[in-house]
Amino acid sequence: MKRTSQFFYQNSNLKVVFLITAIFMGYLILVMIPKATGFELSSSNVKSLGTSFGFDQSDITTFFNTRTDVMIDAYINFNQVWDALFGLIYGLMYVVWVSVLFKPFFNKVGSINLIPLAQVLFDWLENYTLGTLAQQYLVDGTITSSTADLASAFCMIKWIFSGLTYILILVGIILLIVRFFKMK
Repeated sequence: MKRTSQFFYQNSNLKVVFLITAIFMGYLILVMIPKATGFELSSSNVKSLGTSFGFDQSDITTFFNTRTDVMIDAYINFNQVWDALFGLIYGLMYVVWVSVLFKPFFNKVGSINLIPLAQVLFDWLENYTLGTLAQQYLVDGTITSSTADLASAFCMIKWIFSGLTYILILVGIILLIVRFFKMK
């Protein structure tokens, strides 16, 4: 893990930040949004279960009850393919951002730049669990409450790590500004 962290500290710079951020934005706009239309309902507030901070068995059942089998298949595909790739892209983007911002302090902060990868891990676990629930629903129309609770827990942990990542980026920007004014 230390070698991976050092790799990102050494190889991350503003060019890489802007490149990976452009890839993130392009993927979001050109792939994620169009792929989500296969299961989204215009009349629903919930576009995807993973966009909320947790959910329960009734939320999942309502989500699936309001969609056709084709839409649920699109949701499974979205979670297992497109959102999995998105996790990898945003995870790398955040690792690069944190690496650039904390590069001057890497000896003091250690592997803090790899924290965004925890968000990716829990996003993937959430996607896999939601895919399992969707497949179960297609087979017999039921949702296992323990699996629903697990998916919700993964989702909440994902969002906690997301918040932590944003805090790291904010702190890194503040440190960058402080360093700038100290140098002047």
